[in-house]
Amino acid sequence: MCGIAGILLNNSNKKLIEKFQKVSGQLSHRGPDYSSFYKNSKNLFLHTRLSIIDLNGGNQPIINNDLVLVANGEIYNDPEIRSTYKTYNYKTESDSESIMTLYYNEGVNGLEKLRGMYAFAIYDKKKDCTILGRDIFGIKPLYFSLIKDGIIFSSEITPLIKSKFVKKNISEEKLIEYFELQYTTGKKTIFEGIFRLRPGEILIIQNGKITNSKLQKLNLLKKKTHKIDNNFIEKKLEESVSVHLRSDVPYCLFFSGGIDSMLIMYFMSKLNLGSRVEAFKVNIENRKNNSNNTLLKKISHEYKIKFNEINFTEDDFWNTIPFAAKKIDDPIADYAILPTFKLASVASKKFKVAITGEGGDELFGGYGRYRHHNFFKKNFFKGAFRKLGKFNNNYWKFETSQTFIENLSLTRVQKQQFFDYYNWLPNNLLVKLDRCLMSYGMEGRTPLIDKKLFENFFFIKDEYKINNSFGKFLIRNFIKSKVKYYDAFTKKEGFTIPIEKWLPKHSKFFLEFLPKIEILRIFFSQDEIRELCKSISHNKKAIRCVWHMIFISIWYYVTFNNVKANGNFFDIISS
Repeated sequence: MCGIAGILLNNSNKKLIEKFQKVSGQLSHRGPDYSSFYKNSKNLFLHTRLSIIDLNGGNQPIINNDLVLVANGEIYNDPEIRSTYKTYNYKTESDSESIMTLYYNEGVNGLEKLRGMYAFAIYDKKKDCTILGRDIFGIKPLYFSLIKDGIIFSSEITPLIKSKFVKKNISEEKLIEYFELQYTTGKKTIFEGIFRLRPGEILIIQNGKITNSKLQKLNLLKKKTHKIDNNFIEKKLEESVSVHLRSDVPYCLFFSGGIDSMLIMYFMSKLNLGSRVEAFKVNIENRKNNSNNTLLKKISHEYKIKFNEINFTEDDFWNTIPFAAKKIDDPIADYAILPTFKLASVASKKFKVAITGEGGDELFGGYGRYRHHNFFKKNFFKGAFRKLGKFNNNYWKFETSQTFIENLSLTRVQKQQFFDYYNWLPNNLLVKLDRCLMSYGMEGRTPLIDKKLFENFFFIKDEYKINNSFGKFLIRNFIKSKVKYYDAFTKKEGFTIPIEKWLPKHSKFFLEFLPKIEILRIFFSQDEIRELCKSISHNKKAIRCVWHMIFISIWYYVTFNNVKANGNFFDIISS
């Protein structure tokens, strides 16, 4: 896991290259073990490395066969690619080199064979062109901006901003989307002129201009049909967890107590061949269903799990918001960010890799909204503020992906899942995971977000997913038959924070200070903000709206006003 960045110019300009090269330090948290670069008169490729595989020989850029590679991520079918192309003159044992191998032997189309999480840049010296790519699920991020003299790109937005090649301007269109959804969708970000590579997208760049683009789509992956029973489930999930455990450094498990982390715990315990798995679990203050100690002790003994329990308090919540807002340069108001940051801060003292359960709800049909039959009907998509009558006349840009999905030959539940694969997963959950872990020099791996699993489980019948008012029906039954002591049919809370208790306590503070914040007044009058703050004690719909305002306010302070993220939310907003 690493950080990458670069500048691709239309003409030779050493001064611009030297200017952009200074942003390397902005990616050091993503790669604290090593940093290097490749440059010529028109191009610069930066790499900061977090060493996971081929610790001694896997430094980048990798230069081979007139190709230069900088990459971020893990390629899980690297052994298979190496076996296919045995005569290729490999320079390293790094799994990233298989990206070059496929491109060298099969060209751009060959890159679709990659299985893993990745964002990369390949410079082809002979063709004098650069290929930028991102994995089909969008697990790893990659941002770019078109500048007067060419193109700049980076694993995060901050280096692009700090380079001063791009002005810090808010996109009002995407700000509305943030207020409604808590994140932004599609290619555009909340910054005008800064774009995401979409999941599965490949850009070909020559002389500082995009000359071609390709988009690998999930609906075009192979549809595999099998007899669905416990043996099939065990075989396929075990294989995915197994390849995601390939590492030359120790790994741990982030354990929420929910279905997905319990599933991964079961296979990690099985695959570790008697070694003890170390897991990190958060206990959130004032929450009813923190897993009881008796259950954890039983599971710990049965499956050789060492649980590290970390408490997350109400004070932690307010103290972590500024730091989180600073690190989430692509803002999302997902409050699960905050306990995840704390888990990473503790786990990173001992581990470089965390295995997590993201993607299970999208794959197996876990969200409650999947049980709604009118998911794609008009007005079903009501964001936080539309429920209160705001933004009713604004065009919601992600409705274009809704139309695309409606026209696919998919079942009702599959369309709902597909929508989340294109929006919620890459632009919320995976941004959260990437920034939380990379802020502490950790790699997050997601065995449930995988090409082979998608091909085997996404296209199964809806009744295997939604049945008898339960989501993840197939997987719940599997866990029930395999994992002792655990009730797979009770409600799980994951990293849910009780904001309905914690926010109303401070309504007077919000009432005084939120109406003064500039970014909120783009769309809200001071009276509207005050009325919203007054209502959080009795209106649950208003609580989510105020939370979105809280996070974007502190994000604006630390990003645009350059306020230091030291201290808690109240100190910074009132200073």
